[in-house]
Amino acid sequence: MCGIAGKINFLTPPSRAAVERMTARLFHRGPDNGAVIQCNPHVIVGHRRLSIIDLSSDANQPMIDSTGRFTIVYNGEIYNYKELREELIRSGFTFKTSSDTEVVLNSYIHWGESCFVKFSGMFALAIWDEQQKELICGRDRFGKKPFYYTYIGNEFTFASELHALLEDERIRDTVTISIEALNQYLALGYILSPVTIFREVHKLEPSTFFKVNEKGIFKQTRFWDYTTCFEPCFEKTEQEYSSEIRNRLKSAVQYRLNADVPVGVLLSGGIDSSAITCMASEIHSQKLHSFSIGFDESSYDESTDARFTADFAGTIHHDHKITAPDRKTLIDTAIRIYDEPFADTSAIPTYAVSKHASSLVKVVLSGDGADEIFGGYITYNADLLRKKLAWTGALRKLPVLLSPLLPGTTRKRKLPLNFKIKQFVRGLPLDYKRAHYTWREIFTEQERITILGDSAKEEICDTDPFKIFERHYSEVEELDMISQHLYVDVKTWLADDILVKVDRASMACSLEVRCPFLDNTLVEYVAGIPSHLKIKNGSNKYILKKALEGIVPERTRKKKKSGFGAPVSTWLQTSTLEDQYRKFIRYTGKLRGLPIKL
Repeated sequence: MCGIAGKINFLTPPSRAAVERMTARLFHRGPDNGAVIQCNPHVIVGHRRLSIIDLSSDANQPMIDSTGRFTIVYNGEIYNYKELREELIRSGFTFKTSSDTEVVLNSYIHWGESCFVKFSGMFALAIWDEQQKELICGRDRFGKKPFYYTYIGNEFTFASELHALLEDERIRDTVTISIEALNQYLALGYILSPVTIFREVHKLEPSTFFKVNEKGIFKQTRFWDYTTCFEPCFEKTEQEYSSEIRNRLKSAVQYRLNADVPVGVLLSGGIDSSAITCMASEIHSQKLHSFSIGFDESSYDESTDARFTADFAGTIHHDHKITAPDRKTLIDTAIRIYDEPFADTSAIPTYAVSKHASSLVKVVLSGDGADEIFGGYITYNADLLRKKLAWTGALRKLPVLLSPLLPGTTRKRKLPLNFKIKQFVRGLPLDYKRAHYTWREIFTEQERITILGDSAKEEICDTDPFKIFERHYSEVEELDMISQHLYVDVKTWLADDILVKVDRASMACSLEVRCPFLDNTLVEYVAGIPSHLKIKNGSNKYILKKALEGIVPERTRKKKKSGFGAPVSTWLQTSTLEDQYRKFIRYTGKLRGLPIKL
């Protein structure tokens, strides 16, 4: 895992000093080595390295091919690099390292743009072609690794993080706050690709690439189409599906255990991370370290469940509890490491457990991605229930009638029951697409206008985040309702919330996180499994649970899902922190010309 940065300016030589500052700002992503090189007077690229495969200096980046024509800066890990390497050797290529970076570079030299679909893993990269005088930039299928870019004054600049781009004072002095981004953030709690908090900066979308030359940026090309994976496979029995899932998941875990540094697992106590822990422990030749996080607040604390699974799997387990003195430091750190507004409270425990793990290992496996491909969220159950209910005006009164019967739920539950009921009832009169979107909506459009002010009203209405969801739904409109939801959640929630959270939290601690559930072959296979086997009789991830019989503890397999979050609202309500952060938000908003009302 690494950090990358670079500049191209075909008219005026770009600033090497700026690229050096940008690269230095990414030190946490790659503390093992760093370098900046000038490919020619108009192209400069930089790299920070976290050494995982082939720890020798020969594998450092930027890496130049034997002819001197191609230069690569690459952030990520390609798990099938050994197979690709053998294929390239048969085609006449020779290698001077055992790194996956050299395989990625030679893959592009040999297969061109077609190489991206061959990569099983995570990546964000830029390759300069000195002969063609063009830069190709690409990002992995799901967006596990970040890629920010901007084109200001004939100069193209890219980096792994937004903070790094702002090390260039020219960019810092030019960028302006995007109302569209704030609209998305207040609605969803995160910002959808390709939008960023700055109008002038963009994210490269997952599973796409583009080229940059003196004519400008070529349009993005999608190298992998998730829609095609939902074509149903031949009908099989539950046992056959379960067996295939088990085999593919084990293979995915085995690939991700390959490293030249110590590997561990993140263990929350839920079924997904428990599956990875148990499989990894069975496969790995040595005892694995497992890591979990706990809270003083009992409804958020799953450390006992994590310890139970760790004992079952035989790992060397380490748990760490977040206590009152840790709270402000952790919130402040989360604000610092997330370079755009981000409201997912699980960012806090993810950072805490990453910091804890990084003292012993450089790589960890996690259970992220299972909910999005197998149907693990309660929202899917709500959508199925909604179909069965006839809408009547009387149902609008449910929240009012039930709320008094639910005292204290706000602080004792991660998601209060009265909140779930209100969100469910809000969606009853809507079509299934808008209802699914509404379930996760934080502030309504009118509330967003109140917060940002009437001056932003027109742009808020014009940039309704649901339009992006609608576009994704239109790509799979022939599929059943649950398959459509799964597809859209992978394109939005997974890419721009879950994977952003994991990348920033872990890389702030120089820790690489690998997600076996997002293995190419597993995702493609699961997409084709009928929806009624993903959610059956109210049981989420039914077919996954079936596949994990005998692999995870039965108690864990039957355990009710509990989200991985932090009790931030409780922390704020039981201290002076809430007033402090409100004042801070209002003050920074004023500096940016935003009359935020809180």
